[in-house]
Amino acid sequence: MTRGAAAGRRSAAPPAPPLCIGHRGASALAPENTLAAFETAIGDGADGLEFDVRLTRDGVPIVLHDAALDRTTSGRGAVAALDLASIRRLDAGAWFGARFRGERVPTLAETLDLARGRCAVNIELKDEGGDAVSLARAVGAVITRARFPGLLLVSSFSRPALRAARAAMPRTALGWLASRSARGLRATHAAVGLWSFHPHLRLATPRRLRAARHLGLRLLVWPVNDGRAARRLAAAEVDGLMTDDPARMRVWIESVA
Repeated sequence: MTRGAAAGRRSAAPPAPPLCIGHRGASALAPENTLAAFETAIGDGADGLEFDVRLTRDGVPIVLHDAALDRTTSGRGAVAALDLASIRRLDAGAWFGARFRGERVPTLAETLDLARGRCAVNIELKDEGGDAVSLARAVGAVITRARFPGLLLVSSFSRPALRAARAAMPRTALGWLASRSARGLRATHAAVGLWSFHPHLRLATPRRLRAARHLGLRLLVWPVNDGRAARRLAAAEVDGLMTDDPARMRVWIESVA
């Protein structure tokens, strides 16, 4: 998934286009964070998948964005209150469209199996004051068993989650997400040894991009869902663009290649 270190990208060779990363899969076209969304993204040419991971009550990493089940499944209440068997009985597709009725909440293991040999993955740890250590250890155990080929990146907004991930997965690439402020990037990098920085589109200013590059970090920007932003960031030589519609992103990237 890497396009090389920043120094390499400033060589005489033409810069590589940014990677196209499906944000929760192809979430504009299929229910987010489902196997259907991931298959669609890969079929539409995504270089990587970005998705969110939480723990069930019985400690199994599943792929779901929200702390509550209400928005994207037929269930109600907190994810952490139900075991895997209960969550697997829920419908995670009908809310998006009738043809996705019957889609289930996938486990992390299933998602890695789907992506194996087809694209890179960016696993976002969702930790809103929960047990970051248990989450990181559970994710690390699945990753160890999966022996995933190619780039596997673990990311989070949460510094405690990243510290726990570094302890549980000492050789795994880590990325720090930022949506409101990029303050603390240098300190976070010093604490955990980041591989990448993932600013929200509104934070992806030339000054912040330069600061991250100065630290030797790759740049993955999210969410990028219009051609003007995609072309601007491609011209700035960011390393990856997370998008809800990889097929459209491919067109925009190719227009500046």
